[in-house]
Amino acid sequence: MIVLRNRVQDKLVEYLQKKLVSLQYDLLVDGSFGPDTHAAVVDFQTKNKLDPDGIVGGDTWTKIYEMTEPARQVTVLSERHTNVMHLHPKVRTAVVKVFVQLQSENIPFRIFEAYRYPQRQAQLYAQGRTKPGNIVTYARPWSSYHQYGLAVDFVLFLNGNWSWDTGATTRGWWNRLHQLGIQEGLMRLDFEVPHLQLAGTSSSALKQGMYPPGADKSWTDNMKMAIG
Repeated sequence: MIVLRNRVQDKLVEYLQKKLVSLQYDLLVDGSFGPDTHAAVVDFQTKNKLDPDGIVGGDTWTKIYEMTEPARQVTVLSERHTNVMHLHPKVRTAVVKVFVQLQSENIPFRIFEAYRYPQRQAQLYAQGRTKPGNIVTYARPWSSYHQYGLAVDFVLFLNGNWSWDTGATTRGWWNRLHQLGIQEGLMRLDFEVPHLQLAGTSSSALKQGMYPPGADKSWTDNMKMAIG
């Protein structure tokens, strides 16, 4: 993903401007990163305690995402969550950048599930085994990267409905999702098309507590709660 700054012209700039307009900034949406857009970015960064350098990178995109894409907040740990703040910062930034790029290209993916608690993983693992339905995962609790905040599921959102269609019409969209994920340090699973996870680690390493560096309070507190 390109970094946005003064004098850049790109469809990503247009998407940025639309998001800033939704946050009550008075901007012309023209895809050109000029003085007005720069001033709005600096103001946004200052108000949100980011480095006010006027450059739009991962931290700024993440804050914009947090403020404009409401998370599916639930209180039952066996339900699906979409709060990206429970992802490890390394994955959180990558996921938001993939999402933003997809949106700027008018490819209708949304984050279907981010962090997944072990209670939900147990229910999903039981499906097709001890519960009705088809098998949807081969990972028991704490064998999935979801339990470590290192994975996310993207799903198409078409006409107000979730769609897992991978036919000829949508295949190019899924390919683009995977391409962007790889560019941001994520990898796909052959048997789970919506799934992207952090590359460069393993389930066995994670089970031993060998987590990626760069954790923050949001990820750490959620992990402590999940572990109990």
